Amino acid sequence: MTVSGSFRNFIQPPATLSSVFLIGEPNNKGSRPPEKGCSQWLRLGGASVKLMEIDEALRTVMDRAQDAHGVPLAVASVNLDHLQHFGAGSRWAEVMERPSAVEWLPLLDGSPLVSRAGKLTGRTWPRLAGSDLIGPVLDAAEAKGTRVGFLGGSEEAHRLVHSSLSSTHPNLQVAGWWAPDRAELTDQSASAVLAADIAAAQTDILFVCLGKPRQELWISEFGQFTGAKVLLAFGAAVDFLARRVPRAPELAQNLGMEWAWRLALEPRRLANRYLVQGPEAYLKLRTQSCGAAEALPKPDRSTSTENELLRSEGFSAKGEKTDVAALVVTYNNERDVAALLNSLKAETRDQTIKVIVADNSPGPGTLNELEKFPEVYAFPTGGNLGYSAAINVAMKKAGSADSFLILNPDMRLERGAIRAMRRRMAICGAGVVVPLLMDDDRTVYHSLRREPSVCRAFGDAVLGSRLPGRPEWLAETEFDRESYLHPHRVDWATGAALMIRPDAAQMAGDWDEEYFLYSEETDFMHRVRSAGMEVWFEPQARMFHSRAGSGTSTALAALMAANRIRYVRKFHTRSYARAFRAAVVLSALLRSPLHGQQLILAAVTRERKWVDLPHAENYGNRPLRRGASQWEQ
Repeated sequence: MTVSGSFRNFIQPPATLSSVFLIGEPNNKGSRPPEKGCSQWLRLGGASVKLMEIDEALRTVMDRAQDAHGVPLAVASVNLDHLQHFGAGSRWAEVMERPSAVEWLPLLDGSPLVSRAGKLTGRTWPRLAGSDLIGPVLDAAEAKGTRVGFLGGSEEAHRLVHSSLSSTHPNLQVAGWWAPDRAELTDQSASAVLAADIAAAQTDILFVCLGKPRQELWISEFGQFTGAKVLLAFGAAVDFLARRVPRAPELAQNLGMEWAWRLALEPRRLANRYLVQGPEAYLKLRTQSCGAAEALPKPDRSTSTENELLRSEGFSAKGEKTDVAALVVTYNNERDVAALLNSLKAETRDQTIKVIVADNSPGPGTLNELEKFPEVYAFPTGGNLGYSAAINVAMKKAGSADSFLILNPDMRLERGAIRAMRRRMAICGAGVVVPLLMDDDRTVYHSLRREPSVCRAFGDAVLGSRLPGRPEWLAETEFDRESYLHPHRVDWATGAALMIRPDAAQMAGDWDEEYFLYSEETDFMHRVRSAGMEVWFEPQARMFHSRAGSGTSTALAALMAANRIRYVRKFHTRSYARAFRAAVVLSALLRSPLHGQQLILAAVTRERKWVDLPHAENYGNRPLRRGASQWEQ
């Protein structure tokens, strides 16, 4: 066996197995076998699967491994574990369904899915698990002189595999072995270096054995940079080759009970997957499967927003049509706005940007500071209109642009953020794209949110930010670190920064001025989704948020609680809104002993006090609007 590269000193637990059966279900014995070369696409549990015979799958892999000019092919095993992560309603449901830099080939795996595919198509299809394909792929690679590499597993497992392959495949060319730890895989810069290391080793076929969903997510983002022509997301294949994880007996495999075998071997590690997640995924399979489906989209390089030549730095005039119109609402932000504009100006090297500033300040300080940026169009609104009203005015003055970028004045953009957001919008056709927000110390701010619900409101009332790993239906805020590492569809995100397509803005309509501050972004993104468009998160777009742009006070906290009730009343029934309000009251009651919390409790229990909360006003002290509600008691 020819080996290039070296073992790297990274240790991680054995990768999770992606190719086991979760729920036993007998195969469709009465179905007729597929015709030779007759493959087709199917939707199982909300995920796309390509039904193929093993010789056709192997031929596809090896043909692509010899193609020096094509896009990378990424192969995944679709089993119940896959449906849990990528099936209908899952966090990563759209990752493989949208054009990306790799072409996905999802193959049928797992007894329940094999049986379901047989019932839907009327013929028997073979199971193509990674553990079944790895042997034929290695045989073919050895015969053709194709260079393979192994990513994932531990250094010890790699040594065992090396020893085993030296005797079973003495002529196999191994480009290298990479055993990154989790910290490396969850760091964008470290992953980019890792991908470049793999590319330097001239790897043709890369076995990516990191466990679901990490291996598929890593491939989606970094696969294109590895230089590999084929990337195989094969779970614990390294551990199988090292004989550290024994396969189930053939009888257990044939009966669809390999999951029970694996559970018996590793009950502590696999109990949650098989006993908690498994039934949920099986329900998806039974209720979200249908007949023939369209093939997954091929990579679309036309969506790139890269420019061949960098532009000269500078903002465009308000009257020009630009790639981006940045809309900023200020209120006494003379200390913040210069840092934002300087970071925005650096982004004009990649695209044309004009800046519109609507100033709600009572004094001239912010506008005086903005005079240092004569190319920025800034105007006084004549009062403290609130965030929504000021955005509406700014958008009407912005003129023509391919996208609108709403920014808080206390933001600073990391270089390339706008380009990353535009790229995500082009790839996914998203109506809104939100960036990764960080505090000044570079810690991630938990900006991603789920749709407000009664259960989530009660969960947040009782638990607050404790138990961040609790079920999604008990928390509105997304605390899971994995969610902030990869692009995916979200319900909404805090409104400090968001990019909007013009047609999405038109379909959603004006921002609702009933919300003076808070919940206006929740409302707007709800209407974007209701119009049939999506909100996507892009972690490559990084921005710093000092979270001081609108100030903080007990009165504003009370307004936030009141506006949450306003929001739910707008989109739900009266009885549902009452239950939601009860959860908000409970939250305020539990925290009422804390200093200053009595005002919040008073606001959510006595709505007549809402008129005393911060509201829009002009600077002649005449109220512009009061935000009174038809639900007042």
